[in-house]
Amino acid sequence: MPRYLLLLHGDEAAETALSGDERRAIVDGHVRLLGELREAGALVASAALEPSGRTRVVRDGSVTDGPFAETKEVVGGFYVVECETDDDAVGWAQRIPASPGLVVEVRPVADV
Repeated sequence: MPRYLLLLHGDEAAETALSGDERRAIVDGHVRLLGELREAGALVASAALEPSGRTRVVRDGSVTDGPFAETKEVVGGFYVVECETDDDAVGWAQRIPASPGLVVEVRPVADV
């Protein structure tokens, strides 16, 4: 079955500014979604990422601190799901709990 990467980008500073209860509601939404994905047999992997301040970038063998993006959006986590169609993967992406600046990139995983 085809696999898809649901890559979550968001506004890290705005999310940090949320109250504890607001952040907890987002996390609870992800826990619910994980349960739904498991129940549907669609979950392959998922993880939240540490804050972007711990990011390192390797380019042409040189290591620098990162990320270096011209945007507030940083990668905050991901899901890898198995779905029959692109539309099914987009449907799962639409169920990801809203958070500040959330953009979900849906990409098919190459079958190599």
